[in-house]
Amino acid sequence: MTVLFGSIEYFQSEIISFINGNGVNEIEEDKLSILLNRLQNEIFSDFICEENIRSECMRNLSIAFERLLHKQDICVGRLSRSN
Repeated sequence: MTVLFGSIEYFQSEIISFINGNGVNEIEEDKLSILLNRLQNEIFSDFICEENIRSECMRNLSIAFERLLHKQDICVGRLSRSN
């Protein structure tokens, strides 16, 4: 399955990769909020595109974070790219 840049699935995959790649053993809401703010700043300041595309990316990023926050199996060891 192809995951398109900026889609909800893309952001979920990137978040999970970041968490797993940085040796985080537990996902805490405040750590995810820091990561969310960092990614939002990158989209606003570093990503050059039309405003409607930027808005769509921001919406998808927020949805991806909400989905990860509300997972029952929030432990990193249980998260996978197939989510």
